[in-house]
Amino acid sequence: MAGEGAEWWSGETVAVVTGANRGIGLEICWQLAGKELTVIMTARKPQEQLSSSAQQFLQEAAEMGRKKVIFHTLDTTQEQSVLDFVDWLKSLDWFVDILVNNAGVANPVIDWDFVKRNNIDTRTIVAHPTWTEGISEKYESAKHNIETNFYGTKRLTKALLPLLRPTSYKPRIVNVSSSYGLSCHLRDEELRQQLCDTMGLTEQKIDGVLAMFLDDVKSEKGMEKWPLKFPSYCISKIALNAYTRLLALELGDKACVNSVHPGYVTTDMTFGSGDFSPAEGAANLAHVALLPAGGPSGRNFLERKDADF
Repeated sequence: MAGEGAEWWSGETVAVVTGANRGIGLEICWQLAGKELTVIMTARKPQEQLSSSAQQFLQEAAEMGRKKVIFHTLDTTQEQSVLDFVDWLKSLDWFVDILVNNAGVANPVIDWDFVKRNNIDTRTIVAHPTWTEGISEKYESAKHNIETNFYGTKRLTKALLPLLRPTSYKPRIVNVSSSYGLSCHLRDEELRQQLCDTMGLTEQKIDGVLAMFLDDVKSEKGMEKWPLKFPSYCISKIALNAYTRLLALELGDKACVNSVHPGYVTTDMTFGSGDFSPAEGAANLAHVALLPAGGPSGRNFLERKDADF
């Protein structure tokens, strides 16, 4: 077993990163590639439609002779796309050592005319814990948030479990979460206990909570028990954190599974506000992905600090 701080990875280590078209996802590809890992960057769009920064990354990687930086289209919300991706990995006889589940959306419904008319700072919209003026919740966007942030992540993770490389250092699953995914945002004690009771937790219980939430959004009733701000984004990440603990328990010594809040990062999702650059946020993810052998599993990290759920 590697000692404290020892590098357990090599050029043969395979890292899969979802949502790598821009922002934090693209930055963690840069950082893992910089450590000479084999990096599979994925995004919903085909390669020719990637952002200019993603195109630049692939071009520079090719120019530097990094043949182990590879792009593959992957939409985690589509079962066939996930199956095609897994089949492609199998065709190469590749195992996966690191899975960074970064793909995610927020999709808050914001009245930008109200925001502009009242000269409201975007930082207030994103970061103020109780500010909800000009922000609303719609069923379709709520459903899309949960499908992408939770079910998409779970779909890909489950599909890749048979391809996790069995090693002494254990493969790593890093679920990109948020400070909005802390259970304290739930305003109903029974719901908090249900999702925080790790030993009694099941996928069915998580699914039940999400179905209840969507029913309340659709009926526009019962919202007082859910998170006050960005409720669908919050509940999708709370569910993801719960699944992180559940999966860590199920896999035991077969893998390290952790969730990470990368920080308040300046991205499209935060409307250009933030305290950290995408590179700094990605470094927090890389830190957990590359923890020494024997590191924790089933934990939640706020940036690099081990924290409660």
